[in-house]
Amino acid sequence: VSTQSTGTHLFHNILKLHMASRDLSLARNAFGDPTLSKQVHSSRPAVRSQEEHNKDSGEYIKAVVFGGLDGIITTFAIIAAAVASGSLSRGLILIVGFANLLGDAVGMAVGDYLSSKAEDDHVEAERLRESLEMQHFPDVEKREMREIYEAKGLSQASAKEVVELLWEDKNTFLDVMMMEELGLKPVDKSVSPLKSALITFTSFMIFGGLPMIAYIFGGSYSEIESLEKPFVFWMSVALFGVSLFLLGAYKGIITNSSWIFSGLFVLVNGTITTLAAFFIGYFLEDLAKKLDK
Repeated sequence: VSTQSTGTHLFHNILKLHMASRDLSLARNAFGDPTLSKQVHSSRPAVRSQEEHNKDSGEYIKAVVFGGLDGIITTFAIIAAAVASGSLSRGLILIVGFANLLGDAVGMAVGDYLSSKAEDDHVEAERLRESLEMQHFPDVEKREMREIYEAKGLSQASAKEVVELLWEDKNTFLDVMMMEELGLKPVDKSVSPLKSALITFTSFMIFGGLPMIAYIFGGSYSEIESLEKPFVFWMSVALFGVSLFLLGAYKGIITNSSWIFSGLFVLVNGTITTLAAFFIGYFLEDLAKKLDK
């Protein structure tokens, strides 16, 4: 069996040990034994397939949930505060709501892009630094890696064997060292910061716009919206609740957790946040009326 093949098996074992905390004895027994390594990794094909499916489905789940949740809560908080104050017409609520929706969506998308790009740039800079250290101080880097694996429970001989085999492929060694020493995963080239930003923007606009639908079709745009005639507002509340639940359910499905529990969890948290905005608007309006007297 070639050294490259053995090194590949070892790399897979290390990733499993690092990312999934697999039983140390199995990983240790697999080191240096391609046959056993193959058995270990082929013993749960269904799990591996599920992991790959989750990775493909969940690459941009953060952008979808983060953008959608912020869009729903931000937009409905404006609606709730406006209704509680009883001083804005339905038309003005739409204008303020959509202006805020668009502005915040752009801000969220730009922030998502810049933060993702900054994180990727940081990882690449650290990777370049480690690569230069590997070129100029190979013995030091090998020693550091041996110490890491010895700290995980490997013997000196096993740790040395693992490091020497990984060293056969410098990119593999560098990737593993980045994770083990710095806790940084290699940049996933398939995940685009720009695409993530666009998904954040789209999710923010779609989910954030749902509570506004009630006011679009509510008519009487010049009518002052208040709790005295709350029909349109309660329709918006219903859309707000459905939006939160659907977003939470989607998160639950992608993360293989209970979609009902996840939906209810997001709904409850969003409701608490929005109630705070509602009562703040109500009390501020009441305070303003008292100050006018």
